[in-house]
Amino acid sequence: MDSQRSFYHTSFICGELFGATDRYRLFREKVVPQLLTLRGQLETLYCEGNGRPAIDPVLLCGVTLLQFMERVADRKAAEQVVYHLGWKYALDLELPYEGFHPTVLVYFRDRLEESQAQRVVFDGIVDLLIELGLIKRGGKQRIDSTHILGYVKEMSRLECAVEAMRLALEELAGTKESRPAFWLRLWTLYVQSEVDWRLSKAERDSRYRQCGQDIKELLEWIEANDPKGGELDSVKLLRRVFGEQFEVVEKTIEPRRRRPSQAVQNPHDPDAHYADPLCQDRCRIGQQWKQVAEIGRSK
Repeated sequence: MDSQRSFYHTSFICGELFGATDRYRLFREKVVPQLLTLRGQLETLYCEGNGRPAIDPVLLCGVTLLQFMERVADRKAAEQVVYHLGWKYALDLELPYEGFHPTVLVYFRDRLEESQAQRVVFDGIVDLLIELGLIKRGGKQRIDSTHILGYVKEMSRLECAVEAMRLALEELAGTKESRPAFWLRLWTLYVQSEVDWRLSKAERDSRYRQCGQDIKELLEWIEANDPKGGELDSVKLLRRVFGEQFEVVEKTIEPRRRRPSQAVQNPHDPDAHYADPLCQDRCRIGQQWKQVAEIGRSK
């Protein structure tokens, strides 16, 4: 934590707005200091001197926890860090902090999973909860992080697919071509409505599969009835998102278990990839080749 804070820091500007029992104050005073003790373990997940600007993994851990607490997707979470005073205060940020791209959260979760480091953060939080007497040691509590990482990842994928669909429908609405019979249903569902992130897992799964089915039907109609519409940038993007997120298995739409490393994370900026999830693999492979070369020279 920065010891030389400016007068624009949230602790000076809005500290009195959050009472002693406010969740944002509790997060700032209890959770953030605990996360700071884990920084040394988190920093080992990153390559040294790889040229990318560093974003403190403690901050990303805090954002991931707030995402789960308030049930928001990656793009919304990135906006909350910039515009939500409670989030800035909880994360101990200065008021002018400009945030980061939402894809950073995607690759941060991938990095945790690939390094099998999910438990580093959440075991630390569980230890804190035990110390505060909020849960009992050895009690029946779900203390693994699988459901937390899984939930925010599902939100990210669903949000990306829904937003890509909305962009395509809005651009198609500006053309003079005829409309399919299911146009009104799609317009109501994807343009005039928003996804409710308080849905249960079964409801989210159903919503995600329905989105894939709707995208497939729209793309098939465009291919058969509106060749010019198929050349629109938003339709090409929609086709790309569908291929990256869904697959057809025996005439049934199924979500892909793993998206490509350069998959679209934000339909508004499809080429933005601010982190490389294969960085560690590349470094590891490079080290292995170096060892092989040294063995060869020694022989």
